[in-house]
Amino acid sequence: MALKPCVRQLGGVAQVWRCVSRSIAHQTYRITAGNTCHDINDAQKAAGPTSARLPRLRHTIPESYEKVEVSTAEWSYVERLLPLKSIPKPTGNPGEVMPSGWVVPSAKPGDYPYFVPRSANHMLPVYLLHKPILSKHVTSVKHVQGDIFALSEELREHLTQLLPSRKIINMRVHEPHQMIQIKGQFVTELKEFLLKKGF
Repeated sequence: MALKPCVRQLGGVAQVWRCVSRSIAHQTYRITAGNTCHDINDAQKAAGPTSARLPRLRHTIPESYEKVEVSTAEWSYVERLLPLKSIPKPTGNPGEVMPSGWVVPSAKPGDYPYFVPRSANHMLPVYLLHKPILSKHVTSVKHVQGDIFALSEELREHLTQLLPSRKIINMRVHEPHQMIQIKGQFVTELKEFLLKKGF
């Protein structure tokens, strides 16, 4: 390895390191290129398989399967921990308020020109979308069935009464998606309106 000529010619620490690394790589390439396929195969055979060089772990079970007893008496405790395959239906009476604050729906299709069913989790389909880049909030009422325009007009009147200082309420009715979008945060107000209707 010609280290001194490198120091004389280059002089920098980084450049000296490059020169040394190149010399080492060149010598390694020469050694590797000098080996043949037979030499490499012989070296692999001498080393042996990887599993032979690793320590073998052995696990023994002290008890035998003959002493295991199958019992179904405690299976009821195991069922409590298993997740439910489907969401259970509410057992309360229509319009009843549960201790958690959840209200059982009482409205049925045909009571109004429109109908707003609950979601799969038996919750009102009122959602809030926040767009942080535009600093914008959009409240949506989804899964509206029937006359969606009649519901939008009633929602507009309801919000106008609650917010008399707000003259314009930006609202969008998306009939193909059965959705009403309102600019602003009105999740609580819309849920109270739908609960009064019995949805």
